[in-house]
Amino acid sequence: MNDNTKAMLAFFAGLAVGATLGILLAPEKGSDLRDKIGDSIKKSGDDLLSKINSGIESAKSRFSKTVHQASDELGV
Repeated sequence: MNDNTKAMLAFFAGLAVGATLGILLAPEKGSDLRDKIGDSIKKSGDDLLSKINSGIESAKSRFSKTVHQASDELGV
């Protein structure tokens, strides 16, 4: 393993340990915490999906505009 791989492995191991300790030592009930985590993940997923859809619509619009310009120039 090279140094970058070791550093990334250490980082993710620390991240996993920190997340686990945070959940175990949280002052809330586990079910409440799981609900909050689930809601947060759902919101993040919805936001990501919205951004993806917006990007797709933008790409479609640009593609359509380019096709229209090309057909005008070719006289099609």
